[in-house]
Amino acid sequence: MTWTRLKERVDGFADTPGLLLTQKLLRRVPFRPVDIGQLCFLQLNSVPDVPPSMVRGHAEVRFATMRDLEALTRLQDKTSIFRERFAEGDRCVVAIVDDRIVGYEWFSDSAVHHEAAWGYPITIPGGFVYAYDAYIDPPYRNTGLWLRFKASLAEWMAARGKRGVLTFVDYGNWPSLRTHLRFGFEPTESVVAVRVIGLRLFRKVRAIGAATWSFLSWLAMHPASLHLHHAERALHVAVAVVRR
Repeated sequence: MTWTRLKERVDGFADTPGLLLTQKLLRRVPFRPVDIGQLCFLQLNSVPDVPPSMVRGHAEVRFATMRDLEALTRLQDKTSIFRERFAEGDRCVVAIVDDRIVGYEWFSDSAVHHEAAWGYPITIPGGFVYAYDAYIDPPYRNTGLWLRFKASLAEWMAARGKRGVLTFVDYGNWPSLRTHLRFGFEPTESVVAVRVIGLRLFRKVRAIGAATWSFLSWLAMHPASLHLHHAERALHVAVAVVRR
């Protein structure tokens, strides 16, 4: 490894928030006996509003059925998971281009949804829909499919008298976080999740405001100069003090 490459790696660690750095180190351990994450919940207190002028592209968007299971599996190999979701009554909206599913997003309007990765029980407020597990094939990202999913969901919600959308973003997924904030989602709470050899522990923490999240995500997505790096560190310290 060259000195320049080593310096880039060290600088990358220095710019990484403590939680994400800890997560990266733990996930390098074989069999991952210990893991940590943070679920950042956001809420849209209305039916999604997607103006027709914002809907671009030529993908067909519709709700999937069990007949689409094989095509969904070709996009992501989650046959048993997808089958279980259909059986539980969750809904999946898919985007189709040239007769191929290139993206999907799942929705649930049950009273409680158990998050798959951590097993955390998510209470869905009355009249709300829980949106989760969105995936778009890389070549089709940033082509407006996510907005098409939201427009399709809006039609379904309006027909059933629904009034809002709940979702969460993993801490560190800055592009997704910024997209949700720009769309109008507001942070509600965050949950720190720890798994130790099968034992799961959860702790709710105060949600960081939308303005702070926007600033943090901007810093993370733009390589910071030294003064911005120190500003980010100072902000993390300030947030930690407020949480005590």
